[in-house]
Amino acid sequence: METKVGIVGNKVIHVIRDTDPISLAAKELKEHNIGALVVIDNNNKIVGIFTERDLVKVVADGRTDAKVSDYMTRNVIGVTEDTDIVDALEVMLDHGFRHLPILSKDGKITGLVSIRDLVKSLLDPHVFQFKKEASEVKGSGYICPVCGLEIDEFGYCGCGTGSG
Repeated sequence: METKVGIVGNKVIHVIRDTDPISLAAKELKEHNIGALVVIDNNNKIVGIFTERDLVKVVADGRTDAKVSDYMTRNVIGVTEDTDIVDALEVMLDHGFRHLPILSKDGKITGLVSIRDLVKSLLDPHVFQFKKEASEVKGSGYICPVCGLEIDEFGYCGCGTGSG
């Protein structure tokens, strides 16, 4: 089954203005427990991305009075909603990114996907197929005769043989 990044990317997009102070960016990252903010200008146009790595540079330079625009990553590379997960991972590895904006066909940002989101979707079949973690999925009460695991609400048992 081929899965696209639009399926696993989160739909909440945290943004900050390029003219905002670094202190606000740090507060937003901490408050929302996230690793990246999409940076917009006064016309609401995406002009960059500000990440934890950028914040480390700020602190190392002793520039806590700087603006987001002074440290954000410009020339943002994104992927479309129908980009294959493996292709998105290749973009991340090729460029050293841990976050990628997800763009709709008309070029609007629809989400932000992290390398953690993509790896989790490849390793957890529930996230990969059903967009839910295994802990969020309800059991059916039926046990798979092959693997002995309970078959969940989606007909998934763990081995695939007893499913469906």
